Amino acid sequence: PWFLRRIADLDHYLSNLPPPTWPFTETNAINQQMATEGQKIYARDCAACHEPRAEFTNKVVPITEIKTDPDRMYSWSKDAAAEANRRVKKLGIDRPPMVETQNPYGYVSPPLDGVWLRAPYLHNGSVPTLRDLLNPPNERPQTFHRGYDVFDPVKVGFKEPPSRPTGPTGELTQPYFLFDTREKGNGNQGHVYGTQLSSQDKEKLLEYLKTL
Repeated sequence: PWFLRRIADLDHYLSNLPPPTWPFTETNAINQQMATEGQKIYARDCAACHEPRAEFTNKVVPITEIKTDPDRMYSWSKDAAAEANRRVKKLGIDRPPMVETQNPYGYVSPPLDGVWLRAPYLHNGSVPTLRDLLNPPNERPQTFHRGYDVFDPVKVGFKEPPSRPTGPTGELTQPYFLFDTREKGNGNQGHVYGTQLSSQDKEKLLEYLKTL
């Protein structure tokens, strides 16, 4: 059918679309020497799970290992998978069925192309910047605002708004909202990879991640 052909074309286009390049060349240009050193750190500590076609990229990392918030994972059920498969088949879409059981339970480790532009981080968007993600979970922001689209080229993510502006009658004039990691499903724990690095090595790794 025409619709399915167009979906296939769109999928092909998006799958081959290169990520945008780092735009802050005037104010926050990438330090190429640091990025080169950061690439070595990435190869040692990150590539096995995130480099395209690497051993664990696009594979499920067990929740017992990744230790991120498990709520989304537990929300998937056999009934939900069966219903998704039924609807896909009814539409005539030819693709592998959704799995009705997951072994091991966990989350998929994606490639990091354009990662500098994909904040907030983790599967539930619970960490506002890459620099925060490199901190131990207990040092990551407990609350922050989502929807404020001012980019932070230093910490690589989104800045916190200076205040919550209101209109003349007190109504909120900006669409951002407070994200509380203590709420169910919002936890920012887990993914402790890189948290053991020195401050200098974290900055080098950030410089390299800006190039992806």
